[in-house]
Amino acid sequence: MSDPQHIDLRDDELAELASLAALDFLSPSELALLPGHIVTPYREAAALLALPLPSVVPPAGLRARLMRRVADYQELQPASEVRTFDGGWRTTGLKGIDFKLLYHDQKTGMFTQMVRMAPGAQYPRHKHHDDEQCLVLQGDVRWGEMCYLQGDFVTTRAGSVHPTLETEQGNVLLIISGHNEFVPEHVS
Repeated sequence: MSDPQHIDLRDDELAELASLAALDFLSPSELALLPGHIVTPYREAAALLALPLPSVVPPAGLRARLMRRVADYQELQPASEVRTFDGGWRTTGLKGIDFKLLYHDQKTGMFTQMVRMAPGAQYPRHKHHDDEQCLVLQGDVRWGEMCYLQGDFVTTRAGSVHPTLETEQGNVLLIISGHNEFVPEHVS
C-alpha cells in the first residue's frame, strides 16, 4: 500500500510546486498533494519579499552594465527556446506516441522534435523524403533486427523506407527531419 504522505517527484519539481503553493497559484486539490512542512519555508520566504527595504543608491556604472547585458541578450537571443516546464507534448494520432516540437526551420522545412513512445507502441512503415537524424535519449527503438538504446544515434537517408518502429521499454527520441517526416503514407 502506498504512503499518502509520499510524493514521487524530483527535487526541482517539488521546489517548483512548493514555490507556486507559496504564491497561492495552486488549486486546492494540487495543494493537498504537498506536505505542509515542504510549503512552509517557501511561504515564509515569499512573505519576506513584501517587507519594505531601505533605499540604496546603486553603485556608479550599474546602469551601463545592465544596459550592456540587455544588449548582449538581444544579440544572442535564441531563435527558438523550449524549456522543460513548457509542456507542449501533442499526440501524433497513433496510440502511445506523442511529440514535442522544438524548432521548425521555415526556410528548409526541417523540424527538430522529441518523440515519446509508450512501452509496446508501434509506428507504421513510412518513407523518408529527407534525411532523418535520431538520437535515443531514453529507452529503446527497434525495427527488424536493429535495436538502438539510450545514447545511440542513427541517420536515415532520404528516399529510404522505414519498416515499423517498435519499443519494448518506451522511449524519448530527439529527431531532426524534413517536413514530411513522422507522417505515415502509403508505400508501394
